Amino acid sequence: MTRDYAKKSRPSKRRKPKQTGAPGWLWFLAGVLLGVLVMLLGKLAQVPESEVEEAAEAGEKSEQSSPSQKPRFEFYTLLPESEVIVPDAPQTDLREEKISDTVFLLQAGSFKNPKDADSLRARLLLLNLTARVETFSARNGETWHRVLVGPFEKNSQVASARAKLASNSIDSLLLKRKK
Repeated sequence: MTRDYAKKSRPSKRRKPKQTGAPGWLWFLAGVLLGVLVMLLGKLAQVPESEVEEAAEAGEKSEQSSPSQKPRFEFYTLLPESEVIVPDAPQTDLREEKISDTVFLLQAGSFKNPKDADSLRARLLLLNLTARVETFSARNGETWHRVLVGPFEKNSQVASARAKLASNSIDSLLLKRKK
């Protein structure tokens, strides 16, 4: 038998019957509440009557004695005992103290190629930092070129220079040298 594929037969839609009962979450909530109620009643049934009577008597006694008895605060006596006396002379900040025989330098980079060291030095000069290139030989005979910023005599100067270098994505190493 021949079949016409141009006309497609579609299955009829089945309709779901409407639910007329309570939703599932309501049944779940009712079951949880019922379970909690049963647990509480079970716990109350296990408590002996003597404990219930004692607790009621203790509550009555505390209600009667509480208005006549004032609360005791001990911090009035503890605070004067733990008093700290501050000296009148101001303490000097040791970080800001000048060290006459020591200066601080920041090493901004170390290069084998002197052109790279000189380009970093020029970049630091544009940031208004005093920079110089120091050449030294390593143990194995290699020559390196250090880019040094400074010298600084106070830690506050070092901190401001280091912040300026960090804001321009330049890592630095703190060096301490004698004058």
